[in-house]
Amino acid sequence: MPENRTQLDQLNATVRILRSRCAWTGALTHESLRTYLIEESYEVLDAIAEQNPALLKEELGDLYFQILLHSVIAEEQDHFGLEDVAETLNAKLLRRNRHIFDEHGQIRQQIITDVDEIIRVWDAAKQAERAGQPKKRKNAGLPAGLPSLALAQKLLDRHARAGSAQPAAGLVTEQVRERIVDELSLAEELMALSARAEELGLDAESVLRAALSQQYGAETDATTSPKSPSKR
Repeated sequence: MPENRTQLDQLNATVRILRSRCAWTGALTHESLRTYLIEESYEVLDAIAEQNPALLKEELGDLYFQILLHSVIAEEQDHFGLEDVAETLNAKLLRRNRHIFDEHGQIRQQIITDVDEIIRVWDAAKQAERAGQPKKRKNAGLPAGLPSLALAQKLLDRHARAGSAQPAAGLVTEQVRERIVDELSLAEELMALSARAEELGLDAESVLRAALSQQYGAETDATTSPKSPSKR
């Protein structure tokens, strides 16, 4: 390889060689990669929890491999490539961070530092993007495949920020506030609820997803990926 190639250039070339020469890699599709994308994301989270920089570097590489594969597959289908992914992301960051960048993408002379105002500007930019466009996703723009607990908390946050008539505070009783005052008491409460679900023979994940569907119209039909080769 030419000496002036960056490590990212070399990595991209390696992935393309694997895609064209390796029967296993060449058979991968967007659909068959879904399980690996989720798995690699959780392994990144584990590395962060361990506070292990070397492991985090490795796991971020595995996650980036998924992005490269999806981009190469999309390019083969004449949809988009990695450069297009980068261009789209950069444009979105410039557009949504108006507290830093002006409409021409230049750094503002006066930069907003108030966090509440930054969130307001960010939300306003997102709303402007959606104006006049057909709704692309259910769940207030959240992926249906999120674990139900994470989906519930994010849905409550989105509805609260949008001024919904269903604020999260209205779901919390005084007894709950008394029992749950910090991370430890929250963990104990969640464990107790999980144990009770087990006693009743109920699947806590499914029960919560059903409740979200009834109260917020959340999409709960998270598809599963077809069987694919085990992780190598």
